[in-house]
Amino acid sequence: MKKRILASVLAMLLIMAVSTSALAATRWIKTGNGKPAVGREGPSKDYDVLTYLGYGTIVDTVGSSENGYTPVQMPGGSDTAYVLTKFLAKGEPDQYVPSQKTSGSSSTPADLQSSIVSEFNAAKFVSPYNVVTYHKRASGMINMRWAPNAKAKLIHSYAAGEMLTVLAELKNWYQVQDPETGWVGFIRSDFLMR
Repeated sequence: MKKRILASVLAMLLIMAVSTSALAATRWIKTGNGKPAVGREGPSKDYDVLTYLGYGTIVDTVGSSENGYTPVQMPGGSDTAYVLTKFLAKGEPDQYVPSQKTSGSSSTPADLQSSIVSEFNAAKFVSPYNVVTYHKRASGMINMRWAPNAKAKLIHSYAAGEMLTVLAELKNWYQVQDPETGWVGFIRSDFLMR
């Protein structure tokens, strides 16, 4: 009798383990606009925001979809956040390249080049020091770009409170390195604080 009970319990545990592992899968964040995906406390917009997951971030799903949201394990922790299922790709996405639309913009390629050259001419190298990303809005994101210009390609978006290392100070931008990923790019100086 005890052996049957033990065998039944073990069989149920095995079934639970197999069904749980079937739900777990590695996915990549892929949004249509290259911006981060929102991770919420529950499966709807009614729940509070827990985190922002940058384009290309690797996550593991930990359950089945509900209301168009899938629970994922947040990077570097055991907390679960709910992300819109449409932003979870099965393979690593290509680097996001924004469209080259110029409507509503008065900047020409020559203006952009002049702006970037002006920033680099004002550059000064510093002994590396740490800064923290800052945004006036709690839900605001801070963009790291390939060049010191708001129209330069996006490398990554950070939530407020992330630590980065300053390598050089320009006129309005800082060249920074992400100590976790090694990425180097440019962030406007007004989004960083010591």
